[in-house]
Amino acid sequence: MSRRLLPLLVAGVLVSPAFAQPLTVPTAPKLRDPIASFNKGVENRLDAARARPEFADAAADIEDIWRKEERARTPEFALARGRAQFLAGDLPRAIRAFRDGLAIAPYDADLQHGLAACRAAVAYPAEADPAARVRPDPTTALCNRVTQTDLLVASVVASLLLAVGLARRFTTRDEWAVPVAAVGVVGLALVAAVAWQIERERQRDRERTVLVVKADAVLRTGNGLSFPPRIDAPLPRGAEVRALGHRGGWVQVELPGGAVGWVPEAAVLNVTE
Repeated sequence: MSRRLLPLLVAGVLVSPAFAQPLTVPTAPKLRDPIASFNKGVENRLDAARARPEFADAAADIEDIWRKEERARTPEFALARGRAQFLAGDLPRAIRAFRDGLAIAPYDADLQHGLAACRAAVAYPAEADPAARVRPDPTTALCNRVTQTDLLVASVVASLLLAVGLARRFTTRDEWAVPVAAVGVVGLALVAAVAWQIERERQRDRERTVLVVKADAVLRTGNGLSFPPRIDAPLPRGAEVRALGHRGGWVQVELPGGAVGWVPEAAVLNVTE
């Protein structure tokens, strides 16, 4: 099903005139509305007041498919989902969509660029205290750089070097055989170390519940309006925070800089909720 929505992905960069070409693909009944709405938005791209509702309709239909169809949860579909939400003007849900996609394929460059474009649209406040930093850390972990294919190719090359080196050592006893085999062993060890680190990073990400602020919200020192603000500026729409706990309709969150405070549950979206 996600393949049929793939034309949404080739419309271009998030905010670019490349959206000028409408989608022209065979449509199944379930997918007719998202594609038609998206095309109407493209046709009306010079009139934001008319285009945005069409993109919103497409985004709502894509969101519905994402939630109901397990097989639709692919990097390509996540990219379509994020772009539709962004063009509909729903920055928090666009960020959530790109993060959902990166949870599936953290190395996907298009999803990383989409998330970066969304973050560039967030009005992060300036902070004097490093702990009050709201701007998220860049996606520079190993899992965001190395793909499974990279690991597979590296392991195959290292295994071949090891096999050739050992074979030549026990047959012709060439002088270069042992160094070649040693390079293969080192290569396999590096592949194993990188794979272990990637799994460790992904496990850490799975254990963290990330929330996206959907409307400007004051970060307070306690779970109630009577508590004073934890930082001077409110958390901007689209800010990403880590959930620590819930109490009485409020959620305790941690900022990227490390500061901890409380915001109303109604003010945030769960990633992968």
